[in-house]
Amino acid sequence: MTGELLLFARAVWYGACLLLLYDVLRILRRTIHHGPVWTAVEDILYWVFCAVWLFSRFYQENDGILRAYFFAGIFLGALACRASISRFFVGFGVWLLRGCGKILGIPLKGAKRMIKRLKIQLFRFKINLNVSLNRKKEKKVVGNEKNEKQKQPKSSKSTQE
Repeated sequence: MTGELLLFARAVWYGACLLLLYDVLRILRRTIHHGPVWTAVEDILYWVFCAVWLFSRFYQENDGILRAYFFAGIFLGALACRASISRFFVGFGVWLLRGCGKILGIPLKGAKRMIKRLKIQLFRFKINLNVSLNRKKEKKVVGNEKNEKQKQPKSSKSTQE
């Protein structure tokens, strides 16, 4: 009788742990917004993990024999966790992650400002460089035209004589 009672207590513990693991997913979903496809992938991976993990627990603790009280213990553990600490756990986790995001966001905001300023300076340099290159080209073109005009009169003078 004590073996079954101990197994039931472990099952309650397993149910609570699995619910807290799902609460971690809930925290991540509230802080990092996902699309429906990504949410479905997370859920499938969670349930596959739960199935494999619970099967290993069944096998190790009760030689693979399925007992109704084991399933009842898992359900009661998840229900008790949901009724007691799940809401506070999720709320605190969301608050903590958002706070960390804000704290980590401070250096990121500074880095974004620096990158923006560098882009502006680079754009100004590019404009100034283009303007100066265009002026040099114009000077060369004007200089070539002057040289051609100077050459033409000389050549025209020589042809006239």
